[in-house]
Order: sequence, then C-alpha cells, then structure tokens
Amino acid sequence: MTHDELVIVGPSRWRIAPDPKADIVGQVRVSVRGGGLRESTVEVPGQDGVVSTKLGYSPAEVTVEVRVADFGQLDRIRRFAEVYRNRRGAEKHTPVQLVHPATHRWGIREVYLVDLEEAPLDWREGYRLTLRFQEWWPETRTKKATKQQGGGAGGEGGLLGQGVSVLEVDRPSKSPPPPPKR
Repeated sequence: MTHDELVIVGPSRWRIAPDPKADIVGQVRVSVRGGGLRESTVEVPGQDGVVSTKLGYSPAEVTVEVRVADFGQLDRIRRFAEVYRNRRGAEKHTPVQLVHPATHRWGIREVYLVDLEEAPLDWREGYRLTLRFQEWWPETRTKKATKQQGGGAGGEGGLLGQGVSVLEVDRPSKSPPPPPKR
C-alpha cells in the first residue's frame, strides 16, 4: 500500500507530495520493517532442552523511496539528506519524525537517516532516491565494569576487562543460601 504524501519533521519541515505547493514535488513510497525482540536459542543436553536468551530489541527500519521528474526537485532532496546525514566523527544522530500512515501504524516515533542511495536517471520514472532510516531510541544508562581483584594467571585482568560497558542486572544465585545455624 502506498500513500502519496510524507512529511519529515526535524529542525526544519519537509513535505514530499505530488502537490505543486509541496516542498519536494514527487511521488513517495514508504515501507516499514518492524523491529522487535532479539533472542538467541541454544539446545542444551539434559532435562532443560532449549534455553532462550533475550538479547534486547532491534530497531525498526523505514525505507522511503522518492521519485521526482525534474532535477531541481532532486537537488532539494539532496539538500535535505546533507542536513540529516550522519557524518564521520558525529557524536549523536539527528532524529526526525516521519509523518505517514505506515510509521503511525507501527508506532515509530523518531528515526535517523542511516543510508541514502541515488539511482541513475530512468527516462520513464524520473530520478529516484532511496532513504533508509532506523528507529531512534534514547541511549540507555550503563556503568563501567571495574577490574576484578586478583586477576587471572600471569597477571591477566578480570573476565570483562577494563572499560567494558555493562548493564546493571540483579542475577539470582545458582544455589539457594545455606539454612541458618541453630
């Protein structure tokens, strides 16, 4: 299913539609690949059988294909991409909102530009630019693991090493605590 209009809202607003009053006059197609839970499943010999580990969530991906008939419109898309493209050495992403029924349906609030691809001119279809976005989430807080005392043989560090980011998690002990002495 396609929709004729897409509005990109960030530090500035861009409207892509076949309407002559739009910022970029052209056709747009939006496709969404919804993210979700990532799991690792391992078969373990014994009575447990299979063990699944939750690895976190993978972000949704949004692909926007824009087709324009004239080179001036393509130049406007390039200017948009230059503003929002993540350059080498960038500290943060620049999140934007894509206002379209497909992103609304999947609950995607903010995205950032990951990739752009310009196809060669096709005389029937015009100029085509494909923009790939990824769902943006605020960063989670992590704390640095500290080096374990004692180390391993030969002066090796702890298992995690120095400066490895670890999420804080309370783990249950492997065996129950010993009964209290009377």
